[in-house]
Amino acid sequence: MIMTTRITIVVLLAFVLGLAAARAEPVSRREVLAAIAVLERDVTSRDAPQAAETVTRFGKESDAVLITIGEETLPWMQEDAPEAEATARAMLTAAYFAGDIKAQLARRRAADDPYSGWLAAIQAYRQIRRKEPDMVIPEIEQLIEREQAGTLRDDAERMRRQDGREQQSNMV
Repeated sequence: MIMTTRITIVVLLAFVLGLAAARAEPVSRREVLAAIAVLERDVTSRDAPQAAETVTRFGKESDAVLITIGEETLPWMQEDAPEAEATARAMLTAAYFAGDIKAQLARRRAADDPYSGWLAAIQAYRQIRRKEPDMVIPEIEQLIEREQAGTLRDDAERMRRQDGREQQSNMV
């Protein structure tokens, strides 16, 4: 069972991270915005997996955006997630990318925006919970608590400053 779960998660992560068969042409701004709209409407829809792939490819390939990926930005992504949650967690990641990308494209500046990504993941989580009320993902619940407490934006800003300092020190 654990091996099946890990294989499922690896396959889903490969899909979400855009490692699935890539098209020769880059994803355009228009295409990614259309895909983001699909995810915003309903991350559980039949069209959501294709939209997730488009968003993820754009985030990976485009110089117009910068997305920092790690345990702190994507705390719900884990190798040992229960199989029943693996798809939901993968779609939450796609929603995070969509929120982060949309904010950067709106500002026309490649600067990571984890706060917008987290808000999009929270919105997607609520959509998932409407269809699967028993699915509880503690890491997203914690993001919701931090947003309600008014600390989520500050956490995101702290991460951005830290990432900026790390990038500067790597340039030296």
